[in-house]
Amino acid sequence: MTQLITLFLLPAGIIPYRVWVLSRDPSRPARWAVIGLYAAAIGYAGAVAYGFAFTDPTAVCGSTTLDNDFPLVSVTVDAFPPEVACETTDGHGPMRRTAPSAWIMWAGVAVAVGALSVLLLRRQSRVSSEVRAGAIWSPLLCAAFWVVGVDPVLELSRTDLHDECVRAKTIPPETKLIHIEVLDIDRTVFPPSITCTYPDGETDLLRISGTGVLLSGAASVVFAGAAVHQVRRAGRPGTGREEPAR
Repeated sequence: MTQLITLFLLPAGIIPYRVWVLSRDPSRPARWAVIGLYAAAIGYAGAVAYGFAFTDPTAVCGSTTLDNDFPLVSVTVDAFPPEVACETTDGHGPMRRTAPSAWIMWAGVAVAVGALSVLLLRRQSRVSSEVRAGAIWSPLLCAAFWVVGVDPVLELSRTDLHDECVRAKTIPPETKLIHIEVLDIDRTVFPPSITCTYPDGETDLLRISGTGVLLSGAASVVFAGAAVHQVRRAGRPGTGREEPAR
């Protein structure tokens, strides 16, 4: 029922949206920004409210059992990204009950971020549009790497990390190993890494995501420094940069 309410609220926002458009006549990027923010808010609210996930998550996962043929093994609840993952003994992995609302939320976030970026790039400024684009998108990319690739792994329990280390050692799936020994698991937040130590070497579970966080974070610092430099240079007399960059 909550998922149906979420789908109903999306078109319900058309009326206040039309009133706002007719009274203010905003630009097209501003309209898309409002649409994206509204969809993101509705998606997040629907994911959180679904079955009162943060107070009784087992009630949300109860419908996944069929006459106790596949009883629950564990329930994982995250506030952001909003998710209720139900894992049963059927061996098919966790069922993410809040996935539809989460997809609506992420789609809204993507639309809003894109529209707001266009608004910021169109504004007159002493900073060039290229530097502004880098200053906007590099921290967003860093946050995306963290939210999607790093944070979910860092939150895993010691037992789940052990299973991930074993799974990483059996890639490709055709590898035939009878026993895999994990000697140690080292977890660091910054730089983000989870190092699995085996008798024959090491593997970093966050090699790709952690590298993405570091590179995009470094790019954010570079673009921010370039923006400050252009602002200071434009304000000096005799530099020929008094006019705002477009």
